[in-house]
Amino acid sequence: MLSRDEICSVVESYVKHLGNHDVDQLVALFADDAVQHEPLGVRSYRGIEEIRGFDTENAKVDFTVSRYSPIVVTGRYASMQLRIQREGMPDFLASDLFEFDDDGRIVSLSVVLDPQARV
Repeated sequence: MLSRDEICSVVESYVKHLGNHDVDQLVALFADDAVQHEPLGVRSYRGIEEIRGFDTENAKVDFTVSRYSPIVVTGRYASMQLRIQREGMPDFLASDLFEFDDDGRIVSLSVVLDPQARV
């Protein structure tokens, strides 16, 4: 079983690579058969190639992110909130829920985006 520190390290890497728009490093955090729900309830990306496609398009958008809350860990799950900043928009929050496999790779990511949850 993964330690809390191992899980937090992956989540911190996720935030770093998302903010740097480094698609290759970001996608490397996911298991081959991972699923990403973003935004949750609207669209799901299944498998590494669909996730790569989404992240490639997302990297074209000019935004920055920073962790807004502590990382909360229970077993193989972790959650946190991100502060999202885009030119011409008020800063807003997203809540991310991660599930990890035994190798420390993300197998599921659910992102709740709410541009009205302003910081």
